[in-house]
Amino acid sequence: MTETETRYAQIEKETLGLVFGCEKFHGYIYGLPTFTSETDHQPLISIYKNNLNDMSPRIQRMMMRLQGYDMDLIYTPGKYIVLADALSRAPAPPQAAVQSREAQTKSSKELERHVNLIVSSLPVLDMVLKKIAQETEQDETLQAVAAKLQKGWTKGTLPQYYSIRAELSVANGLLLRQKRIIIPASMRKDMLSRIHEGHLGIEKCRARAREAVYWPGINRDIETLISKCDTCQRHRYKQAKEPMLIPEMPTEPWQKVGTDLFHVNGKDFLLVMDYHSNYPEVAQLNSTSASAVITRMKSIFGRHGIPQIVQSDNGPQYSSQEFHMFAEEYGFQHTTSSPLYPKANGKAEKGVEIIKRLLKKAAETKSETKSYLALLTYRSSPLGCGASPSELLMNRKQRNTLPNMPRKKKNSAHTKAHAAEVGKEEAS
Repeated sequence: MTETETRYAQIEKETLGLVFGCEKFHGYIYGLPTFTSETDHQPLISIYKNNLNDMSPRIQRMMMRLQGYDMDLIYTPGKYIVLADALSRAPAPPQAAVQSREAQTKSSKELERHVNLIVSSLPVLDMVLKKIAQETEQDETLQAVAAKLQKGWTKGTLPQYYSIRAELSVANGLLLRQKRIIIPASMRKDMLSRIHEGHLGIEKCRARAREAVYWPGINRDIETLISKCDTCQRHRYKQAKEPMLIPEMPTEPWQKVGTDLFHVNGKDFLLVMDYHSNYPEVAQLNSTSASAVITRMKSIFGRHGIPQIVQSDNGPQYSSQEFHMFAEEYGFQHTTSSPLYPKANGKAEKGVEIIKRLLKKAAETKSETKSYLALLTYRSSPLGCGASPSELLMNRKQRNTLPNMPRKKKNSAHTKAHAAEVGKEEAS
C-alpha cells in the first residue's frame, strides 16, 4: 500500500484489496462467465451491490476498475478464509514491496486514463465546500469519526455514526455519507437556512437535504425549523384537500403544458407549467392583454420548444381570436377547461397556488433576489419520484445554494463533438 492508501477508511481498504486481487489474477479470471470472491468484511457486500451513483467518489473510482469482471462477491467469516487471513499478516520483503509499488504505479497510470473518461472531479472546491472542510477539521466529533474510519471501529463508540459506518468516507477534507456531505455542528444553522430557502414544506426540505447534506437528527431539525417559521405558518394550507382525478400523463417533457394568469404582490404574472415534469416558467406581465400573454409565451417557447398541447381556462386572453391564430401559427393544439368544471386545468391552477405562496413568502424578505431563489429552490427540489422538475425537463441537476460534491460528467459523442467545435472556433 502507498502512504496515501494507508490512510483510507477501512471500507475503502477492503475495496482496494478486492481491486488488487482482481487485477493481480487478471490473466486467470478476465473473460470468465462468472467467478466467486470471498470477503470477511460484510459491509463490502452491500457496497458492492449498490448503484455506482450511490457510492463515495473514491469507492466509485475503485468499483469502476472492477466493471470488466463478472464477479459474485460473498461473505465468509475470516476464520474460514484461513490462507488469505494468514498471508495478510505476513510482511512482504522490502524488495517485493518496491516491485509491487512500481507495478501498481504503472497499472494506476493505465487505469487513470480509462477512469478519467468516465469520472471527472473538480481539482478545487468552491468556497462553501472549503469552509465546510475547514470547520470539519475543527469539529472534534467529526475528527473522531474520521479517525475511526482509518483505524477501525469499536462497537458502542460514536453510536450515531457507528450504524452507518459502511456508508462513510473521507474526500478532500470532507466527511461523506455516500455522496452527502456531513455538516459540522458550527455550520448546521446556516445549512438549515439554505435548505429552507423558498420556504418549502417539511417533506420538500427533507428531500432537498437528502440530495446534498447530512448530520444526525437532520430530519428533526428541519421539522423544528419549519414549525417555528412565522412566514410558513402564515401561508400554510388551512386543511388538506382531496386529490383531483389524475389525467393521462404525457410521456415526454414539454409535450403538454398548462397555463394561467395570476396576480400577487400588486403584479400580474403568466405561468406555464409542464405536465410531465412540473417545471414552472413564470413571467411578469406589463398588461393582461392577449398580445402581452402571447409575447411572453413566445419567449418561453423559444427556450423550451413548442409543446404539442397547451391547456388553459376560458379567460378572455385564451379565448380570443388572436390566441387562436397564435396556436395555428405555432402548430400546437389548444384545449380549454369547461366553464362548468374549471378544475380540468388543474395542473396550472395547482402551479399558480404554489408559485403565489412562494412569491408571497419571498416578498416578506423585502429582497427581489429571494423571489428568484425561491423559484430555483422549487425547480431543483426532488418530487415524489426522487427527481426534481429541472432533472425531468432538462436531464441535469440545477446548481443551487446547497453544497454538492462534483458530479461525474457525461462524455457523450455529441458533447465531444461540440467541445471540438468550440476549440476550433477559439483557435481561429
